[in-house]
Amino acid sequence: MLGPWRRLDPLVATFGPLAAALALLVSGCTPEIGDKCTLSTDCSIRGDRFCDTSQPDGYCTIPGCRGSGCPDKAGCILFRGSVPGCQYSDRSQARTGRSFCMAACESDDDCRDGYVCRDPRQPPWRAIIQDDVQEQKVCLARPISEIPASFAPLPVCEAGNANGAPIPAPAGTIDYPVDAGAGDAGAGDAGGADAGSQDAGVSDAAADADAG
Repeated sequence: MLGPWRRLDPLVATFGPLAAALALLVSGCTPEIGDKCTLSTDCSIRGDRFCDTSQPDGYCTIPGCRGSGCPDKAGCILFRGSVPGCQYSDRSQARTGRSFCMAACESDDDCRDGYVCRDPRQPPWRAIIQDDVQEQKVCLARPISEIPASFAPLPVCEAGNANGAPIPAPAGTIDYPVDAGAGDAGAGDAGGADAGSQDAGVSDAAADADAG
């Protein structure tokens, strides 16, 4: 009688190559550092990678990396590693420092749309490469200074016209209604009439006294 493993041999022979091909296909589609993402599970289902949604269309990375601790084709970059005016010390990093694995590259063509291949040590990033290789470039979000003016967002507090300049408002004028002036004149006339009537009453009283 054939053992259980003997019975499985035909199945292994039949589906073994298919399973190997499927495993190879799945491994080829594994997200890499620098890929776009929405959730961290888009970067890894094992929870060992993080989706930085502050980057355009998300950025698969590993936060808190240390020197030479990133996967292949990625570099460990420390951002804000030193306080302005103070020298960097690898023994006591600034509390503002944050390190991330960034996708390594040689040219802009190696990066996604919206990203450029740059030396992170240069402005505006002024980051610190924590790997032994200090001349590497990584894919970084395109800085605003390199975005064409037609695509650059308008400042939040500026008017929404083409050049972003404030829209001048015309000087205002106050138009007083004609009726109000007429009412004032009528009131004056009425006051004069009343005064005249009072004078007439005094004259009649004087005439009556003379007659008596």
